[in-house]
Amino acid sequence: MLRPLPATISAFAIALTTLTAAESSKKEARVTQVIREVNLLVPDAPARRAVLNENVGETTAVKTGGESRAELTFLDLTITRLGANTLYRFKKSGRQVELESGSTLLRVPKDSGGATILTSSVTAGSTGTTFIFESTRNGGARLTVLEGSARLTLVKHRDQTRSVTAGQALEIPPGATRIPEPKQIDLDRLMKTSPLIVGFRPLPSQNLINNAIRQQQQRGPLNQNNPNRAPGPQNIAPPPPPGPR
Repeated sequence: MLRPLPATISAFAIALTTLTAAESSKKEARVTQVIREVNLLVPDAPARRAVLNENVGETTAVKTGGESRAELTFLDLTITRLGANTLYRFKKSGRQVELESGSTLLRVPKDSGGATILTSSVTAGSTGTTFIFESTRNGGARLTVLEGSARLTLVKHRDQTRSVTAGQALEIPPGATRIPEPKQIDLDRLMKTSPLIVGFRPLPSQNLINNAIRQQQQRGPLNQNNPNRAPGPQNIAPPPPPGPR
C-alpha cells in the first residue's frame, strides 16, 4: 500500500531539517573555556556574555576583554584560543579566521584541509599544525609555530611569503614590504609561560609539540638576542586553572 502523500512530505521535511541541523553543527564552535570577560557579538543584537558549552555560529564574532581568554572547539577537534583584547570571526568550520586585533592559538588536525588567518596586512596558512598568531591595530603581526609548519604572506606584496617551522617565530613590523627571516624561540619556555597555554587543558597536539621541544633542545642552546620572549600579552598574570568539565 502506498503511503499517503502528506505523510511522505512530512517525513521528507523532517529528514531535511535533521540533515540541515547536522550540517550546521559541523560549522559551529562550542565554547569550551571562558576566562573573565568574553562576549558574543551577534548581528542585529546586543552583545552578550559567552556561556560555557554553548554553540557559536559563523555569523557571530567573539570578543575578549582585558585579562580575558576563551577557547572554542569544533566538531573535528580544530581548536581556537583567544587572548586578551581579541576580536575574532570564523568561517568554514573555523578554517578561515578573521582577526581584527589581539592574539589567537590555532590547532588544526593533520589531513583536515588546513586553515587560514586573515588580517588587513598579512595572511597565515597551514595544512595541519599548531601555531600562535598576533595582530595589532597598526598592522604588525607575529607568527609562532609550536609544531608542524605554517606560511605567512604579505597582503599587498603577494610575492613576499615565507615558511615558519616548529620553534620559530616571524615578526612583521607595520607597513612592511619584505618579510624577514624567522628566528628561533625557546619553545619549552613558551609552553610554560604563554597565556594561550597556561590555565588551559593540554592540546591534542601536545605530543607533537613535545617532540619539537626535544628536537630543539638536542640542537643545543639558542643563539640569538632575547630568545625567550613568549608571544601574547606579557603583562598579564596567567589565568586560574579551569574548573571541572
